[in-house]
Amino acid sequence: MGAFFLLMLAFLSACGFHPRGETARPAAAISPVFIAGLPDSNRFVRELRHQLERSGVSLAADASQAATILYLGKPDRKRSVFSVNANNKAVEYEVHRSLRFRVEHPPGNKLLNDQVLSTSYIVYNPGGELLGRTREEELRTRDAYRELARRLVTRLGKLP
Repeated sequence: MGAFFLLMLAFLSACGFHPRGETARPAAAISPVFIAGLPDSNRFVRELRHQLERSGVSLAADASQAATILYLGKPDRKRSVFSVNANNKAVEYEVHRSLRFRVEHPPGNKLLNDQVLSTSYIVYNPGGELLGRTREEELRTRDAYRELARRLVTRLGKLP
């Protein structure tokens, strides 16, 4: 039974399957990483720093101490109508969040130039400002930032 489980695990990992929530562990060669372009107080930067630290990547205080410099553009948000009700009022919106970034590794050598990560989700909003809908939007935004940060850490994990 144990041999079968190990065989299935080896087969799944060989075909590229990775359990959701698992991130590729970035190579130690990219550490420490300096994050430029957005302030440390930005919600996405806070999530990204958390994800990098969980992956074992150290963060540099300034660019002169960094082995890798990650330049982040401002996260972009676009909202479009997804569905309408019988009165032709928008009740669901599709929200797209995207982030432009580039990576220099080592500093001065542009390894990834102008890459884009994006995610989208649907928000139900039949009108009015109810506390539950406002909270749902905050949770969706946090989840979108977490997903973008996870994807970025995965990309960094694939750097040579």
